[in-house]
Amino acid sequence: MKKYLIVLLVVLAFLLNPTTSKAAEVKWDGAQVVKGQAGKMTFTKDVKVYKKNTDGSFSSLTVKRNNYFRVYDIEKYDNKTFYWMSSGYRVQATDLVVFKEVPLDIRAAFYDNPGLIYINRQNGKPLGYGDYLLSKNIPGSADYKPYNDVVQFKIGEKLYYYFYAAPFEGNPLEVYIDSSDIRIVEAIPHVKDYYTLNADAQLLSGPMMGARVLEQASKGAAFELLGSEINGYLMVKSPTTLRYGYIPVKALQPVQKQGKRFIRYGVYVGGKHEELKRFDEVSFLSEDTTTALIEFKGEKYTVPKKALATIRPNESPVITSGFLPSDTLQQLTYNTVYTRTGNQRFDTDYDFQYITYHETDQAFYYEKDGTQYIFEKPITEGSKVTIRDRNEFVRAIHYTLTTPAGTFNNVVETSTSILYAPGYGELGSAYDLQLRSFK
Repeated sequence: MKKYLIVLLVVLAFLLNPTTSKAAEVKWDGAQVVKGQAGKMTFTKDVKVYKKNTDGSFSSLTVKRNNYFRVYDIEKYDNKTFYWMSSGYRVQATDLVVFKEVPLDIRAAFYDNPGLIYINRQNGKPLGYGDYLLSKNIPGSADYKPYNDVVQFKIGEKLYYYFYAAPFEGNPLEVYIDSSDIRIVEAIPHVKDYYTLNADAQLLSGPMMGARVLEQASKGAAFELLGSEINGYLMVKSPTTLRYGYIPVKALQPVQKQGKRFIRYGVYVGGKHEELKRFDEVSFLSEDTTTALIEFKGEKYTVPKKALATIRPNESPVITSGFLPSDTLQQLTYNTVYTRTGNQRFDTDYDFQYITYHETDQAFYYEKDGTQYIFEKPITEGSKVTIRDRNEFVRAIHYTLTTPAGTFNNVVETSTSILYAPGYGELGSAYDLQLRSFK
């Protein structure tokens, strides 16, 4: 009996003295403030307000003069401001409306990890609509800027925002942003991993519909999750374009192993295993129209989709001849036109722009505009290439490669990512194909 009495006393003590929590009552300007509230509103006379129902009809509500109403969301666009009350009623700001914004620090105190989203469409400075700022605790916040830009902010009655653009020239931007220009949401931590799109989607600049579109992504595209869910969006990074942005949670799903694949030709992937070689066995995770996500020795990488084979590929081609141009090749067009002037030489109107070819029993020699390539014979994947006295190697030999200039056979890709077509010469790189045409 004594034991039960002690338990009862403990329960009564807890009920009479509840622990402090974010749900505790908060008062401001003479009224209680609740989570999600952005401001409060009164009217200077009795007015009728409306809301649109899901079936397209409208409902009305008569609000009395000087009655207090909470505002939960705010829209600013086309030089107009709209306040959203509870139950879906929306009111346009006029001289009949008296609005007061709840200080930002009071609003933020209701959240464990308050995420701040800029919602003013009328003013793109210093932030754009949907831009996101994170106050604490979650890595990879969207205040990340390239080029070492400095971004700082502080939550007070308003939002203090400081921006100093690299390369640190000129005066920094220092402003105070109204609380009514900020939406606060809970930032939810997620484990960093790779996700794939279950449908075509847009990568947005912020976690909100209407934010700037950074790129269109196809079903199957892989993204690296950076650890946060904000407003129904996940902050991700594209491993192919390296862009940071936001995609709806419902459009993403965790990647799963879908069997094994083989590397068809040598490919550079970065990370701990910078070079994958022909015949390497990898786990296949996902793919879109051009790129595949794979796992190799515990690391995830993106590779060109065409670099994967479902069965063990053929041996690497071995090139022993055909590097010299045929007698019929008379002109090569890059940014400048190179015209044949000798047996194995092409010139331009400028002395420093030329192409020469040469062959010995040991190597093929190719020189363009002062840069010499020496391909050690026989040429195969892994064989030695000397570029400007620097030792490199053949990463891959592509059986065929189609470019704007045409289709070429046995194209050699060096470890510097330069592509070379036997019988023609340098094509450029996979990201910058410089040979425009030939005849």
